Amino acid sequence: MKYLLLLGALLGLPALLWAMHGHWLDHYHSANGSLCCGREDCVVVQARLMEERGAMWLTEVNGRLVELPKGSVHLSEEARAYWCHQEHASCRPPYLEISAACGRCLFVAVGG
Repeated sequence: MKYLLLLGALLGLPALLWAMHGHWLDHYHSANGSLCCGREDCVVVQARLMEERGAMWLTEVNGRLVELPKGSVHLSEEARAYWCHQEHASCRPPYLEISAACGRCLFVAVGG
């Protein structure tokens, strides 16, 4: 019986770890105070900070220059960068418009 419990715990561990992955995204806010995103509206991108411009950051996201408020740009807690988009159809995949109007938050990977 104890082996069954141990086996159940071991089989459940990957599911628990998978469920926890990405939850760190849920705790960040954009410059306007709304939540940045959840797991459904963030996509992995190539991103880097280009230039600080007062209260804004000039960023490069998937090769496009985008100016975003500093409060909407965060360091990623993973080795990947994430673009969190608005819910408008043109902002979501497969279109994934990279623009200030479509961006909610940007998470830049360390070294990105």
